[in-house]
Amino acid sequence: LPTLARGSARSTHSIDLYQLVAQQSHLVHSFGGHPMAMGLSLPVENIPMFTEAIDRQLREQESQSGIAIGAVLQVDLTITVADLGKELFRELKLLEPYGMGNPVPKLLIQNCWFKNASNRNIQDWKGQKIRYIKTEFELWDESVQQGFPGVWWEHYRDELPLGRCDAIVELDFNTYKKRYEARLIALRSVGAQAISVNATIDWIVDRRGEQEPFAVSETALRVTRCPTNWSDLLAWVRQVQPGQQLVLDYSLPLIEPPQDVWQRLIGIAKYLSRTEKQATRTQLQEKLGIGDRPLQFGFRALQQLGFHITSSEAGFQMNWQAIDEAEPQNGMGNEAIGQFLSVVQEEQFQRRYFYEVPLPMVCSVVMGNGNG
Repeated sequence: LPTLARGSARSTHSIDLYQLVAQQSHLVHSFGGHPMAMGLSLPVENIPMFTEAIDRQLREQESQSGIAIGAVLQVDLTITVADLGKELFRELKLLEPYGMGNPVPKLLIQNCWFKNASNRNIQDWKGQKIRYIKTEFELWDESVQQGFPGVWWEHYRDELPLGRCDAIVELDFNTYKKRYEARLIALRSVGAQAISVNATIDWIVDRRGEQEPFAVSETALRVTRCPTNWSDLLAWVRQVQPGQQLVLDYSLPLIEPPQDVWQRLIGIAKYLSRTEKQATRTQLQEKLGIGDRPLQFGFRALQQLGFHITSSEAGFQMNWQAIDEAEPQNGMGNEAIGQFLSVVQEEQFQRRYFYEVPLPMVCSVVMGNGNG
């Protein structure tokens, strides 16, 4: 039997949840409820497809009705970072129970910034990594000399703006780490007009995964390779000239077992060593289907196996020096290969994320970095 994920949902802005999920019933195991609230369960492996289908369905509804389903978040209290902590948590707890008609208070912190951001996959009770990303950070403003811990679920650290911003958070208590945390809900760069959870930019066109021909301007910039981080995508955004469109026109990348990628890298290294030929960075990345970071980890693993790697303007040359089998002979080799496999898997997850991330989220990040 497949591993099932279970959850519940409440509607906002008159979205008919039941109808929304019913149209994707082939992806779920069971569901029930009514238009304003429901519960469901579905196989874990169907979550990415389900998320994409729901997002696209909502965008289609917007397009057909001409009415945006977006929302401007309502703020309950404006505070500083210094206000976050035990005392405020206790005061807000008096407002419980939270639910329909009494949502968790939204706290606005103005002119703040983020430090020491890092992202990771969470772990289950056995310590095994689960493909569910979160970003941890320290939240700062002028009221403190020490940042306050926070978390942003389902987002990468590259999505946090580098400069000052206004942030909406919920104050939470992490029972595992036994500390109070700010749970980031939304943000905007200082000077933006509104915190929107469904921002749009008319010059960004979403054609991800689309097969049918679509007419775009001859001057449009087309992103045909799936990004692995926000910096990759923002580099394209910065190239856009006034009046020009940016078309997200990439397909879901091939996801193959990292072990297969490793075996293919071993084969390439042996071939280059035997023939004394060279390969460029681009050739290696395209042949392996990986980016620069996994390739660097692959080089380190090859070196642990006895390959000597040199680079020149013509490309990389690999000379086999020590062993005749592509198997690690020591603990360092095992560790290096394990790191390579982990980095490849992480990049695959990131590419799937950038294939599935809703367009409004893309637009919000673009505007949050001073574009749009």
